[in-house]
Amino acid sequence: MLVILALLVHALALGGPAARLLAGAAWVARFPETALRVWHACVLGFFASLTAVLLLAAHDLWEHAVARLFHAHEKKVHAAYAGSSPLAGITDAALLLLLVGVGALFGIGAYRFVLARRQRAEHRLVVDSLAESTPSRVRGLRVLDHATPAAFCVPGSGGRARVVLTTGALRLLTPRQLAATVEHELAHLRLRHHHAILVADTVTAAVGWTGLLRDYAPQVRRLTEMIADDRAARRHGRTNLASALLDLGAVTGPGQDAGTLPMTGPDLAERVRRLIDGAPGGIRSRVLPGLALGLGTVLLALPAAVSLAPAASIAGTAHAEKAHRD
Repeated sequence: MLVILALLVHALALGGPAARLLAGAAWVARFPETALRVWHACVLGFFASLTAVLLLAAHDLWEHAVARLFHAHEKKVHAAYAGSSPLAGITDAALLLLLVGVGALFGIGAYRFVLARRQRAEHRLVVDSLAESTPSRVRGLRVLDHATPAAFCVPGSGGRARVVLTTGALRLLTPRQLAATVEHELAHLRLRHHHAILVADTVTAAVGWTGLLRDYAPQVRRLTEMIADDRAARRHGRTNLASALLDLGAVTGPGQDAGTLPMTGPDLAERVRRLIDGAPGGIRSRVLPGLALGLGTVLLALPAAVSLAPAASIAGTAHAEKAHRD
């Protein structure tokens, strides 16, 4: 019973206070790639702990598996996990809740995947019908005849990805600004940010109503934009990208749906400010990614370690009991 409580506290801490602290931390804007990894580790640790709680609550299934895996005596396994607690009455409920939770999560994910894919197909059809393909080193670059300055990408596989610029953007931006803008959209496509956004939207839709992990989806959108900004700034300069963001943002605003990733995404003012401030340097830029990797490893390993620690302590007791009887 203590193991279940420990895992439940771990899950609630990750989904609640830890997630809120991460969302409000000042360092994430300076190290968005590291912050995104920590977010993913936090979410995976949350679900790993909840899954372990439900498996342990369904103690019959768990105890049989542990007894076989660790060659432990079944009575000792039961004493280690259930003890004298009246868990028998919630076994079926725990299994049902686990199955329903997994089914709901996959159902929401499938619905959002189909919706996003349909929207991308519609955007791609419009772009291919109305836009012009221009000679360029950028595969899939299209120019749409529209007075409003805009730039966005339509994710896709097998040559179906598109980077779209309007004629209004071509007139508004300088060649260097345009190069930085295109590189920003290409970074989204290369890093497959639409996959991370889909997962985050699914998790937030499934769990966010409880107050847990409710910042996951907006934070993933915020961080992926910053990551794409950094990739573009490294090649074409922070000033060029910042000025392009300011010019486009003053006209088009931050519209976004599941089908496209626009240049003027969320948190535009923050993104421009961090580009002007410059890239982080010093020892923090070298140490922090390693610390984040270590933290992510701990968050993912802790549920398994807590769940299996009692079993490890009685490993091999089945053989000992058999030898004693003989």
